[in-house]
Amino acid sequence: MRQIVFARYGDPADVLALAHRPAPEPGPRQVRVRMLARPVNPSDLLLVEGRYGRPASFAPGLHPDGVRTAAAVGFEGVGVVDRAGPDAHHSVGTRVAVSAQGTWAEYVVADHRDAHPVPPGLSDAAACRLTVNPVTANLMLEDLALEPKDLVLFTAAASSVARMMIRLAHSRGARCIGLVRDLRHRRPLMEAGAFAVLCEDEPDLERQLSNIATTSGIRAVVDAVGGPVADLSLRALCPHGRFVSYGLLSGLPVTVRPEDLVFRGITMTGFWLPERLSRLTPAQVTDALARAAVQLADGTIDVPRAETFDLSDFQAAVRHSREPGHLSKAVLVG
Repeated sequence: MRQIVFARYGDPADVLALAHRPAPEPGPRQVRVRMLARPVNPSDLLLVEGRYGRPASFAPGLHPDGVRTAAAVGFEGVGVVDRAGPDAHHSVGTRVAVSAQGTWAEYVVADHRDAHPVPPGLSDAAACRLTVNPVTANLMLEDLALEPKDLVLFTAAASSVARMMIRLAHSRGARCIGLVRDLRHRRPLMEAGAFAVLCEDEPDLERQLSNIATTSGIRAVVDAVGGPVADLSLRALCPHGRFVSYGLLSGLPVTVRPEDLVFRGITMTGFWLPERLSRLTPAQVTDALARAAVQLADGTIDVPRAETFDLSDFQAAVRHSREPGHLSKAVLVG
């Protein structure tokens, strides 16, 4: 089978490679899935760069006999169960969304609890993005516990997670402000329910945010960027506001002053989906995925248009995902 791997950390353009390996066999309570589609997510590339919070066991390295071992890429996708191990809950032929490392391959073996049946009306292009972004959006919004008319500010507002959260928060009566690098995103974000969409490069951005927040103040910031954009957003928070960091797009830190914590009562937290899911029971995880599947199927939330690439054309898919202001999502097929 074809599989995308990396033998050392570095720039995905330099270290990713196409390997040919035997298809894996499922063990007890496991299923083998013939993968059909897999998205290129920021977390996939962060793993390759060595900047993602996965245990060392997921990383490439040197085997005790001196042979360098390669690590597999990809955390989610969709496919069809083609072989089931003893006591596995899914039968052959079931189409499932998979949450496991190594989905950038033709076949993946996963614990049957990490393979989730998807509605028949949900396209592969949408179903392959079920297990990460929609679940993140729902759980992060749940944690924020926004009230109607609360102002919430999203950096990287054109990202899949932010766009989903804007739709969901708007439906609950919250007012959402989006920061983007490319104003081509303004119209779709306004249609999704954003109260205002601003360009992060505008010289008077801080004043614009201050004017918008004159009445009630910005109650929460949801940040996927870090760096100067995050710093400005943090300053825009009202007293006792909440700052949530869930991404590392700029690769730069967030600068927080002790005064913000001591005198303004700002709360700063991080959100990482694997850690958040670890605090749920298996039944709650299943419910979270089922809710996300329904939301995607009925249009409550949506995903950006897919730009498809064959699995062997992974480098072009990576380049597409890194293009500033890209309006579609790179999805590997085949």
